[in-house]
Amino acid sequence: MASYEQRGSSTRAVVRLPGGGKKTKTFDTKREAQAWAEGMEKKKLIGTLTSSKSITVGDLFEAYMPIAEKEDGGRWNKLRIMKWLEDRILCKKPLPEVITHDIDEWIVRRLDIPNEQTGEPISGSTVNRELNLMSGAFAYAIKTRKWIKENPCHGANRPEDNPSRRNKPLLTADQIKEIRITTGVDADPKLETITARVGATFLLALETGMRSGEILRLRPEDYQKKKRTVHVRAIEKGGRKGARSGRNTTTAARNVPLTARAIELLDLLLKTMPADQKPRPELGFSYPPYIVGLNDRQRDANWRKARDKTSIENLHYHDTKHEAATRLSKFLDVLALSHAIGTKDLRLLRDTYYNDDAEQAASLLPERLAIHA
Repeated sequence: MASYEQRGSSTRAVVRLPGGGKKTKTFDTKREAQAWAEGMEKKKLIGTLTSSKSITVGDLFEAYMPIAEKEDGGRWNKLRIMKWLEDRILCKKPLPEVITHDIDEWIVRRLDIPNEQTGEPISGSTVNRELNLMSGAFAYAIKTRKWIKENPCHGANRPEDNPSRRNKPLLTADQIKEIRITTGVDADPKLETITARVGATFLLALETGMRSGEILRLRPEDYQKKKRTVHVRAIEKGGRKGARSGRNTTTAARNVPLTARAIELLDLLLKTMPADQKPRPELGFSYPPYIVGLNDRQRDANWRKARDKTSIENLHYHDTKHEAATRLSKFLDVLALSHAIGTKDLRLLRDTYYNDDAEQAASLLPERLAIHA
């Protein structure tokens, strides 16, 4: 039962929590204190009010998993959190006792675990992405559950990110041909196989800079052939990626300009669009039909198989954005380019997605800038 303490003209309500600890709040009147305490006692009965002293980091991760699954990259988020739950050193630690040093030790352990797919050491960029997700979990514990007051991820010794893709050599014509062969996009003009459709999406990404999730969620009404544009709606999980700038969040929806080759590919994908598509909201596909007719898992698995048959090293599907940005920059000004590829942060566009060409820039300069120099 709750107890009450008189403090001058105010009343302090004290509710004992399961597992130890207490929750208190001060009110102007005893009636207000009693009403609050009764509400807390009801929460105790249904199990929604517990002491943070009895909650472990593993309990937090399990509580945060359903929240993280609803975000973009939900499947990746779930797999990462499930992997964290295997770390008994961190997960068995009482939540209020976790400090930044514990996170630093987790980083060291995480860097020692090889990549499950390649067997190579895990990259700093991957660990930092996981830290961002973990920081979100602790922020949830602070803001929503009121379990702790400080985020132990803040101030952690983060590893260095991988070198930027900036100035990474573009794919050659022969390398693109390899991808066309291994995906079978040329040998299967009707795109009857999943791998051939994946190959067509890769070529479309090279022409537009659209992300995989955006391409997979294009619907027939989004394609405006006469206007030479396609509309990225960005309304479903997996097909959107908003950009934050200060306190403002810019929408990821946009119109993407199309080259003649991009129109050819979209025409082919639309002509061969799979019939009888059913809603799969759990996978982020709620409003069929979709032009491509594949989900993210199908695209990822078949792309990896086709890529691994080529001689190209260190190639990722998302490298297409870097490729498209560099090629489009020769024809679009920087603002038009940022809208076309959906990157609102011009620094990110400059430092990550664009190969600068000083020689080309020099060829555009006049003989002199100052008249009397």
